[in-house]
Amino acid sequence: MRFTLLVSAVAAALCFQASANDWPGHRFVEASFLSFEDKFEGERNDYSGYDLKGSFLINQHLFIMGEYSRVEDTVRFADGYDNYRIYNRAIGLGVITPVAPNTVLDLAGYFGNYRLEDKIVAGNVMFLDRDKYDYLKVEGTLRSMITPQVELYGRLGYEYLDESDIVDKSQFTQAIGLHYFLSRNLSILAEFERGDFLGGTYTQGRLGARFSF
Repeated sequence: MRFTLLVSAVAAALCFQASANDWPGHRFVEASFLSFEDKFEGERNDYSGYDLKGSFLINQHLFIMGEYSRVEDTVRFADGYDNYRIYNRAIGLGVITPVAPNTVLDLAGYFGNYRLEDKIVAGNVMFLDRDKYDYLKVEGTLRSMITPQVELYGRLGYEYLDESDIVDKSQFTQAIGLHYFLSRNLSILAEFERGDFLGGTYTQGRLGARFSF
């Protein structure tokens, strides 16, 4: 009986170590629901939408990642509505650095853009305004498998906006989150993020699911 328990404990430890070495966070497709709030010059706007991500492991130290998200808010009035949408697209390359048996540090650089659309319909009149902001972003993410089922992570980011109309082109972000693995390939996620956005500030919550391969 003791021998059986010892074998089981060793097998569990080896599986945990294998999952840490073969890190599940770099080969995946992911979809999540977004709740986004921004504040600019005393005004607050609430949006909702979705986020899609994908990552592919080039080798044990390099990965590429892509992201697409859309959030929107609609305000209705007597004879029409105002619909505001924010799109985000990005693609990047990252480096994986192990820092402990069950912990890794991801350093990644991204190129992306925000596209803003403001569509106002009043009676038979429609007004459409579009803006686009390109950016370069670097992020550092510390990930740790605290159990075989739970990954916790924290992320810091710096973003530079390539846009002459914005005075402060530097934006900073911070995020914390977790993944709970229902199986080796499927996990659910929750994340909270805050930072700077186009001269204002924002907070964002994400709930979703990830399929790792």
